[in-house]
Amino acid sequence: MKGGLAVSFQRRRSVINLLKSRRSIRIFKPVSIPDYIVRLLVEAGSRAPTYYQMYTFIWVKSLEKKEKLAELCRGEIVKNASIVLLACGDLRRISRMLDMLGHKHILSTDKHPVETIMSIFDTALAVENIIIAAESLGLGSVILDCPLLYAPAIAQLFQLPRGVVPLVLVCIGVRGESPPLRPRLALNLILHEDTYKEPSEEELKNFISLLEKHMELENYVRKYTGSDAKYIDYIKAKTEATKEVEKENEALTKYLRENLFRI
Repeated sequence: MKGGLAVSFQRRRSVINLLKSRRSIRIFKPVSIPDYIVRLLVEAGSRAPTYYQMYTFIWVKSLEKKEKLAELCRGEIVKNASIVLLACGDLRRISRMLDMLGHKHILSTDKHPVETIMSIFDTALAVENIIIAAESLGLGSVILDCPLLYAPAIAQLFQLPRGVVPLVLVCIGVRGESPPLRPRLALNLILHEDTYKEPSEEELKNFISLLEKHMELENYVRKYTGSDAKYIDYIKAKTEATKEVEKENEALTKYLRENLFRI
């Protein structure tokens, strides 16, 4: 029995190795990939664990839409990716199906925090499956957050109805770079036994220092943005709570509520 279990674990190590060696690819070779590969990847995505499968993927095939999308997002990534999928949280479809059951359901009310969060979680699980399936075929990928940042404009571009919210772009293609594995938080910071353990200030500072040194050595900011900014300054600029950001967040919150995404 023990020998059989060891063999079983041995056979699965290739999947673990694939997961542990995966890295985001932001530079793609402009190579065409057959349509059946896209369908295969999304089919793999649909087999992810799910709550009510509250997601929809828009396959961006139109060159015109791809160019308009590139204007809003990081242009070269979108332009050169062989496959671009717009991952959307979809409360519209499940709401219509619940309507068919003839009862007063939770999505017909003003507050449905569980369904809202689980739609995002559903989408994330499907996206992860797609990414790992792409890795298994030797393809690289990256996730871009621009759809959520520019949600009203993206929704208009792809004619998304009420209740369907754009969350992320999944860009997939043939690798045009081989970046190093980037630092991750130590296991003891993300895996706690029985109770939550607050990380010490020293542990957090050590990780920030490690990340900064790695990204500076990789020349991350210049490579992907063309800027000479230090990595920490780049992160601070991305996360600064400016008046403009507050205004954008207010507009996004309103848009989300109007589209059934309510917490």
